[in-house]
Amino acid sequence: MIRSLFQFQFPGPLQLGRAAMYMPQFARVFWRLMHDNRVPLLAKLVPAMAVLAMLTPPALELDLIPIVGELDWLVAGYIALKVFLWLCPPEVVREHVALVARG
Repeated sequence: MIRSLFQFQFPGPLQLGRAAMYMPQFARVFWRLMHDNRVPLLAKLVPAMAVLAMLTPPALELDLIPIVGELDWLVAGYIALKVFLWLCPPEVVREHVALVARG
């Protein structure tokens, strides 16, 4: 599980375009999961703790470095969302994905 969490391949332009196209749907699924009572509180705390960690003084100092400042936000957000989805019950995630896909 840990290995799959950190596996990363650089996406091509076509993959980035597809990912950008699905961002509004992903945001809706994330919003629905955050407001679902079947999702444990621990899972809901993960994104909030990632934001708090990024607002600490050492993380804010990294923002002054041009490329590293943006990368730390992206990496922390990516890992926090992966862990959030991993902690959510799979049937609840499937249900919300299906509801958002239907419109």
